[in-house]
Amino acid sequence: MFILAGCTSKTNQTTTKATTTNQSVKTTVTSNECSTINSLVTGYESEFDSIKTDKVNNQFTNQWRTNTHLIGSRCTVTLNKSEQVSYQCQTPIKTQTHAVKSHQTLVKQLRQCLSKTGWFESQKETASSIYSSFVLDTKNPVITLSTIQEGNGFSTRFEIAPPLGF
Repeated sequence: MFILAGCTSKTNQTTTKATTTNQSVKTTVTSNECSTINSLVTGYESEFDSIKTDKVNNQFTNQWRTNTHLIGSRCTVTLNKSEQVSYQCQTPIKTQTHAVKSHQTLVKQLRQCLSKTGWFESQKETASSIYSSFVLDTKNPVITLSTIQEGNGFSTRFEIAPPLGF
């Protein structure tokens, strides 16, 4: 069960970790715990230019590594051949317990940051996956978080992508 709450602020920067065997998923909470998420959402309009670092060699898309990592340490910005931009991060997690806990932690933070500005949340769960999405309207990007079973472990993916119907 989830509880809706407003965005709050903290006085000091802290990092929380859900630690798994040899891996961790980090959710950074800054003095304004919504600042990273809000910056990513507003960065969509400028194709995330402020967070791009080095370009990745890829023949099918233009892709850059980023200096902002909402989850994991390998986030990228992709501009596909249709000129659609997206920000995505993915991280492996060994156990289902840690995968579910990290997914719920990030959904809670997203909810706190986005619900007060009218974003609609939906979630679907199966025995081996959880999908959460946040949509505001047809002008703003769609935010998705998915945790799925892959092989002997799990993978969590966060993405900010073109709005529905784009």
